[in-house]
Amino acid sequence: MTALMPIFMILLGLVIGSFMNVLIYRLPRELSIVKPRSFCPACKKPIPWYENIPLVSFVFLGGRCSNSKCRKPISFQYPLVELLTGALFLYLFLIHGFSIWFLFYAYFFCGLIVISGIDLTHHEIPDAITIPGILLGLALQIWQGTWPLGLLGAGFGGGLILLMRVLGGWAWKKEVMGMGDVYLIAMIGAYVGFPDVILAIFLAALAGAIFGIGFCIVTRKNMGEAYIPFGPFLGLGGALIIILKIHLVSILEMFFPRF
Repeated sequence: MTALMPIFMILLGLVIGSFMNVLIYRLPRELSIVKPRSFCPACKKPIPWYENIPLVSFVFLGGRCSNSKCRKPISFQYPLVELLTGALFLYLFLIHGFSIWFLFYAYFFCGLIVISGIDLTHHEIPDAITIPGILLGLALQIWQGTWPLGLLGAGFGGGLILLMRVLGGWAWKKEVMGMGDVYLIAMIGAYVGFPDVILAIFLAALAGAIFGIGFCIVTRKNMGEAYIPFGPFLGLGGALIIILKIHLVSILEMFFPRF
């Protein structure tokens, strides 16, 4: 069974990724995530179970709806999210095994993927993901015995983004960040703690600036005309901090066994 666990984790990740696609589509539309069963977004035809197998169905359907009157392309978001989640579950299993750490971090990374998908398509960040994420991040810090750092990380990160939201709105006379960004960085801060949340924000701002400049060059728009959601970059910053900390500690333990 142990030898099969990595395969099981990949398959589990693919299934969870399929459910995450449901969340990305339904949460911003305020639809039930339980009923009705999966359907084609274009023609609304219910999708039978054998056409809803992660990755496999997308390949066999040629990336299109099976309804002969529809045949609209299926977004590459679906297999991409499934693949990414399958790889994520394998990675977390190889690092943490199937443990409490695996469960905490699986929610964190899966939440960031869902948030990024929704923010990119609907320019909003769902509280239904971030608020439980804040609580889980603080629970993780309590489990580790580092709850003051988690609490400070959530408060400092969320407070800083809230301050930027207020000052930016005053300076530019428009909303520059939503409350969703505030809750998101509070969730990241709860997970990574203080002062790592500062580095997460810096990495997010750096990645966002590089992308924004490149986007404006390609589209020939100025920065005032281009709307670029910040949620995916905040998620990237938080994810990088978690991943870098895992491997940095491993490297230090390799050279300094008592570290």
